[in-house]
Amino acid sequence: MTKAKNTVLQMIAETARCPDYGPDMIKILMDRLDMNEKGFALLMNVTPSTVRLWTSGAVQPSGTAKRLMQIYETGPEIVNKIAGGQHLPDRRNLIEK
Repeated sequence: MTKAKNTVLQMIAETARCPDYGPDMIKILMDRLDMNEKGFALLMNVTPSTVRLWTSGAVQPSGTAKRLMQIYETGPEIVNKIAGGQHLPDRRNLIEK
């Protein structure tokens, strides 16, 4: 394998690693997103009791949940799009074109 390919693979491997979101990191993320347990649960598509388990440290989030948290942390504007802040074009205009 060439050095360039090896470097690219190393970058991908490094980027693919997801932070370990423990209780404190989850609480900080919720605070940054200005969300309570119920709102964060809706965003994460889990129950509020699951969020309580995460924030108490009783249960670790799954790998998929951690990846979502990473996405929301690095791009909080995505939350606005999910929450409806970004309007989709009128479907009638799409059909007419």
